[in-house]
Amino acid sequence: MSSYQKIVKLLEANTGARRMSQVFEDFVEMAALALRNAVDVHGHAEREEQYLRTASRYDRAELYRFGHALALVTEEMGREPCDVLGRLYMELELGNERLGQFYTSYDIAQLMAGMQIDSVIDQVHAHDFADLYEPTCGAGAFIVALSQAMLERGLNPQTQLHVTAEDIAPPATHMIYIHLTLLHIPAVVRRRNTLTMQTFDSWPTPAHILGGWGWRLRLTQVIGATQRLLKTTQQDSAESLWACPASHHV
Repeated sequence: MSSYQKIVKLLEANTGARRMSQVFEDFVEMAALALRNAVDVHGHAEREEQYLRTASRYDRAELYRFGHALALVTEEMGREPCDVLGRLYMELELGNERLGQFYTSYDIAQLMAGMQIDSVIDQVHAHDFADLYEPTCGAGAFIVALSQAMLERGLNPQTQLHVTAEDIAPPATHMIYIHLTLLHIPAVVRRRNTLTMQTFDSWPTPAHILGGWGWRLRLTQVIGATQRLLKTTQQDSAESLWACPASHHV
C-alpha cells in the first residue's frame, strides 16, 4: 500500500458523520498550526487556542490518526518531494468547481518550473537569491517543482530562494505552508484576496524566521532603492551637464 493510500485510509477513518472536506481541512489546519508554533513566538497563544478548538472535535484515536497521517506526508516529502497534499486534495475529490478550486498537477508544475528556471538562476547570480511571488498559489505545486529544478541545477532553495505565496482559501494556505516548512524553504504565506488586496493572515515559515529573512529582504530593498536613486542622480547630472552651454574665455 502506498503512502497516499495509507493517508487516505487514516483520514477516511476519521470521517464518521463528518464530511471528508471538513476532516481534511481540520487535518491541514492543525498540522500547519503545530509546525508554526514550534518556532514562531508571535501569536503563539492564539494559535494554540485555535489548535485546541479544532482538536476538541476529535477523540484520542482520531488525533493519533492525524499525527500518523502527518508523519506519512513528511516521509513522502522527504522521499520524493512533490505536491503531496494537493494530490490528496484532488484524489479525495475535494475540489470545488463553483469556486474554481482546481490544483495544478505536478507534471504540469514541473513543466512550468523548467520554463522559469533560467530566470531564477539569473536572479541568484545577480542578487545571491531569487525572490519569487506566487499569487493564487494553491498547494504550492509550482514552488515545490521549482525548488527541485534548482537542486538539479546546483542551487540550494533553502538558502537561495525566498517565496511570497498568496491564496484566499485557508486549506490552500495551510497546505503550501506545510509543504514549504517540510522542505525548509524560506517563505511568507498570506491568506489574501488578491483582487481587493485584503490580507487576513500571514504565515512565515520556520526557514524564514530562523534564517533572518525579514531583515535580509529589507536590506535588499534598501540597497535596491539606493542604487536606483544613485542611477537617477547620475543621469540627472549627466543631462544637466549636456544642457549647460560651454563657457568661452577670451
